[in-house]
Amino acid sequence: MSSLTKRLSEFNTNDPPPEEMPVELLCRDKNGTYTIPYTCCWYDDEWRNFETDETVMASIVGWRPIEERRKFKPLKKWRRH
Repeated sequence: MSSLTKRLSEFNTNDPPPEEMPVELLCRDKNGTYTIPYTCCWYDDEWRNFETDETVMASIVGWRPIEERRKFKPLKKWRRH
């Protein structure tokens, strides 16, 4: 459960963002948490795909501004012996 707490701490879980602000969404299902692979926004009291304006159909537990997205470390190169 500590990894879930750590992951949730990276996202705002209390209030929705300002309308039309591009954000990354954290969702939860029976397998755990995941992020939506496209930019979303809060608009007209619901989560929407920022590009298509379609309603996001997921169990959303948090959001964060796109700018705060963590940078992934590159994979280490394999060494030949």
